[in-house]
Amino acid sequence: MVSVDALRCCELFVGLSRKETIQIAAVAREERYETGEVIFAEREVASRLYILAEGRVQVHVQLRSSMERDGEMTVEEVETGRVIGWSSLVRQRRFTASARALEPVTVMVIEANDMEALFDRDPHIGFVVMKQLAEVIASRLRHTRLECERRAKAGTTQVLGNSLSEPGF
Repeated sequence: MVSVDALRCCELFVGLSRKETIQIAAVAREERYETGEVIFAEREVASRLYILAEGRVQVHVQLRSSMERDGEMTVEEVETGRVIGWSSLVRQRRFTASARALEPVTVMVIEANDMEALFDRDPHIGFVVMKQLAEVIASRLRHTRLECERRAKAGTTQVLGNSLSEPGF
């Protein structure tokens, strides 16, 4: 079981009571990843939700184009308290991006089936988590769109096998 206080700092669990967060902590566990280690890969089956407890993680997507060489683009550098692997909570159940540790990291891991079982037992938990998840997805979509627009204005693609890890992105 992970720390209830650590979970309460997670963007997905804002609005849950301590009692509700204890239920989530009961099904969560911690894992550690070393610098450069892949936590999950784009297009893999998404069966686990991750919450960053310590360190920094790069979320990136593979770019495939008939016009240019394939590469990857950093979507976001995630910091403590942020969720990654949210695809595990939506129907498609495939990761839409990859996540790589930028430094040694600790993540809290929750199996998607365990979260769904909690949602079934306590619909309020499900409502709050899915409402917060919608905010997370919308925020990341806005952020990605702004970054694409910035790169288009700059006239650069910078994707030839190099990840972009500019501060704050």
